[in-house]
Amino acid sequence: MIKKCLLLFCLVLFLTGLALGSAAFKLQVTSEQANIREKPDIASAILLQVPEGTLLEAERKEGEWYAVRVEQEGGGPLFGYVHESLVKPVAPPEEKTEIKQVPEEQTSIPSQLEAKPLASKPKAERFSVSLWLGRRYASMADLNEGAKGLAQVYEYMLGARGEGEVDPLHLGYLFGVEVQIPLDSQFFFSIGAEYYSGENSSSVSYDKGSSRDLYTTKPGVRAIPVSLSLSYYVLPYVYAKAGLDYTFARCAYFYRFQKPDSWQEWEGQASSGGLGYQISLGADWKFLSHVSIVAELSYRHLQISELEGENFYRESDGYNSHEEGKLYIFHITTNGKDLVPLVFVRAKKPSEAGVYDYQDAELSLSGLSLRAGIRIRF
Repeated sequence: MIKKCLLLFCLVLFLTGLALGSAAFKLQVTSEQANIREKPDIASAILLQVPEGTLLEAERKEGEWYAVRVEQEGGGPLFGYVHESLVKPVAPPEEKTEIKQVPEEQTSIPSQLEAKPLASKPKAERFSVSLWLGRRYASMADLNEGAKGLAQVYEYMLGARGEGEVDPLHLGYLFGVEVQIPLDSQFFFSIGAEYYSGENSSSVSYDKGSSRDLYTTKPGVRAIPVSLSLSYYVLPYVYAKAGLDYTFARCAYFYRFQKPDSWQEWEGQASSGGLGYQISLGADWKFLSHVSIVAELSYRHLQISELEGENFYRESDGYNSHEEGKLYIFHITTNGKDLVPLVFVRAKKPSEAGVYDYQDAELSLSGLSLRAGIRIRF
């Protein structure tokens, strides 16, 4: 009988120890807001958000995550995971180590009882940096119209139909950088800058029997947009973005007309700045703990006017001239009926005889862009 009682007593002690070892412990939210996620993963779905100071009941710890139980206002428990950087234990979950009294003759502390430095908490994400590469389509309306118009003027003057076409400039390359700052779990504020560059060369030839004349044009553009924007993550890996851009831009033109024994050419550039807006849809694929692959499709609206610069005119016999002024678009008539557009930098308004409908030229950078890169979180 005594043996049975002893066995029963030992069993009770053993079960009591197990119960104490697996007992739940309390956590307190230390951040402004903590996300309770479905799985122990930063990309996992958010089940609930709780404010600072909330007490949570934790059942266990898995790596950097606590498995917690939260009583919902509507009733019923909710089970999920919270990251250790957002909470602190109210009562330490580990069992306390019993320190035995060291005999007087022992002068050194046993190594298993020596104090260990506390492991530092991983920092919450503060910001991220994205590096981009891509392509951008822009209208370039007036710049393209001027290059095409001069080809029509030579066709009329020579009385010969041109072979070939003036290809408009639309596409350019871009690369940039963007800093993203979290406002909460779904909203982010971004500051970015890009460099955009594009040019396109084309030629039209005029066959006059024994001679062949050639017209060459090469419009170009360089732009640096600086942007402020807000992003909203509709899903953990999909976001929508809207913002404002201020763009510093410079456009350039080059026209050359070459005969068998002579040539003449115009080369000019003009610059200015303007305010526009952008709307974007992006994807963010996280493949490492702090690194993502990102891709973004954007529409940007921007019209830049008041372009100022200079024009150089040169001829094969050595004559050349230079003038500074504004970039104008104006029309001249070739056959008394059709008006042909031209674009040049002029020191004065082009109001001479035969010129119609002159106005300041605009650089239209409205259009779509597609870019991709990597995002590094800190």
